[in-house]
Amino acid sequence: MRTARIASFLALVVGIALGVFILFGPTYYGCSTSAVAPGFTPGPQTCHSASLVEVQGADHLFPAPLLWIMLWALAPALAVIGTWFGSRRSATALISAAILGDMTAIISFGGFLFAIVLVPLLLIALVATRRAPVGAPLQGGSLG
Repeated sequence: MRTARIASFLALVVGIALGVFILFGPTYYGCSTSAVAPGFTPGPQTCHSASLVEVQGADHLFPAPLLWIMLWALAPALAVIGTWFGSRRSATALISAAILGDMTAIISFGGFLFAIVLVPLLLIALVATRRAPVGAPLQGGSLG
């Protein structure tokens, strides 16, 4: 069961790191021209990289995409809860719910990273949980 715990915890850490990077990292590229009066040629174009928070502004970040990014980043927390505190049945259900939550990331180009990176880790946790002995408790001890 140690494999399932490590995989689910790693998925949670990577999910949070991806969420922070997508929100605050230089993931967008924008260009702007200086404002001029109508009828005049626009000024020089200035291009720079920016974060999602800068591009959308804090007032337009909620509810979307912030809620989606939070869902994708924190969905592995369900797997962590299931593998650390639950029975084999509840761990399977919570890991499956985490996988479904992260699979919704395919709707977004930036969110697609969550599906590519986190779902394989969660699948490892699911397989390790299902391969654990039926009568063995998931919490406590080292079941390997």
